[in-house]
Amino acid sequence: MALYVLAALLGIGFVAIFIELFVPAAGLIGAAGVVTMIVSTVLAYVHHGKTTGTVFVACLLLGTPAVLWVGLKAFPRTFVGKRLILGKTFGTEEGFTSYSGEKYEGLAGREGVAVTTLRPSGMARIEGVKYSVVTGGELIEKNQPVRVVKVEGSRIVVKRGPRAGDT
Repeated sequence: MALYVLAALLGIGFVAIFIELFVPAAGLIGAAGVVTMIVSTVLAYVHHGKTTGTVFVACLLLGTPAVLWVGLKAFPRTFVGKRLILGKTFGTEEGFTSYSGEKYEGLAGREGVAVTTLRPSGMARIEGVKYSVVTGGELIEKNQPVRVVKVEGSRIVVKRGPRAGDT
């Protein structure tokens, strides 16, 4: 087999891996590229000897990371990359905030009322503020009193609270 054919197979494999970065094909194009490169390397060993085969292995080992690096550097500038990668940041100036544990500090032990039926999750109004809450598994009907048992991060766990007139 001619050496230029084997080199072309190796090049086709690199191109296939590069294309895989831009075309969503569930890895099929990349897998075909890897198989093509391996076949070209094996055929280089078989038809042209140890030296040529070793050169192909070196090209494969150095070229694959290089193609991936170039592809990943180029991807954000492509048509698909510009639509998939978020280009701007969202901060507190624009009204976006990350979760802060301070928001729910001091809720443990507070009482409120179920705004929706809690089965086991739903909404409750605690001291005039509406929160997304969960129960320990029990069903709590709408408009029933609830008490915050614990707060775990952004998860507020409630249980049925005392009824009016209960002590």
